Amino acid sequence: MILATTVQLVYWWGVFARLAFYDPAREKVGLPGSPQAGASVLICARNEAANLRDNLPHILEQAYSGLWEVIVIDDASTDGTAAVLEQLQQQYSRLRVLRVAEKTFPGKKHALAQGIAAARYEHLFFTDADCRPASGQWLSCMAAALLKTPETEIALGYAPMRREVRWGGRLLNGWARFETAQTAIQYFSFALSGWPYMGVGRNLAWKKSLFDRSGGFSRHLHRPSGDDDLLVNATAHAGNTAICPQPESFMYSDGERSWPGWLRQKRRQLDAGKRYRPAHQLALAVLSLSHTLHYFLLLVLLIAGFGMITAAFCYLLRSVSLLFLYGKILPKLREQRLLSQVPIYDTLFAAYYGAFVPLFLINNRHAHTWK
Repeated sequence: MILATTVQLVYWWGVFARLAFYDPAREKVGLPGSPQAGASVLICARNEAANLRDNLPHILEQAYSGLWEVIVIDDASTDGTAAVLEQLQQQYSRLRVLRVAEKTFPGKKHALAQGIAAARYEHLFFTDADCRPASGQWLSCMAAALLKTPETEIALGYAPMRREVRWGGRLLNGWARFETAQTAIQYFSFALSGWPYMGVGRNLAWKKSLFDRSGGFSRHLHRPSGDDDLLVNATAHAGNTAICPQPESFMYSDGERSWPGWLRQKRRQLDAGKRYRPAHQLALAVLSLSHTLHYFLLLVLLIAGFGMITAAFCYLLRSVSLLFLYGKILPKLREQRLLSQVPIYDTLFAAYYGAFVPLFLINNRHAHTWK
């Protein structure tokens, strides 16, 4: 119990505290007004007519002074996606559309690679059709992060879930928002520690030369997941990765509307996680195992009536640390409403790490598509 709690405190105070005390304004990175180079925004869409109609204009109307374009890759859609895109092209000259006539690979990597090859500019920015930027400064902020230094080749953004107001969807929405925030806390903090390991394709940027030099998606083209985090995991390091946690750069989405949909999404993500670098897998495994053991051993000691004072002290020490650090981090992510629910979700995460994740990893089948 003491060991598990100590490991947790090392992660929280040694790694995640970096995000808690991070001040982007001090670095003057990712702020509007920074130099703006040529930019290509890429969106891969399959049967997304409604989402494109609602969200794409917010991408096309970004306040960006450099040369830029938006490329939507229609991945063999069978709904009204083509008609919506044709109508939007008449309104926005910067919109380009690529059509994939037939889907021959799972996932969207094959289609996305065609969009990357067609991109006119070196700086590539990625999001999804169901996403909407928090402001007209999204592209400017992400571009400034990608231009942090001449060596920067990857910029990691944040893509939170919109808050669900309908009572029927609040349980899943609350859990998804907390999990999304926790994932961001991890990859932002690891990047600030000089050890970047992933990014999310809903809000991500990298240089085209990095993609070409690394072989792109060739090593995992047959897998439906990993178009974002596997490339980052293989190529990111302390010298070429920047983060962009400014609220103006957030990219909001609705997320999954049902538990089966959420489970399918987790299966895809965990399938990609099995292909991270061994050192990253080990670090994440130790983090999740110590989290699970902290709660499991607390329960064991309480039931056994042994070491209860030590167990209670470990629990309170970790809980106070988490509430303090979450209290600094969640407002940065505009999720301060979740702070009061941290004890509940943190306990559920222990069960998630200890039961569901191993079950998914053992039974995960990867022969499914992204849409």
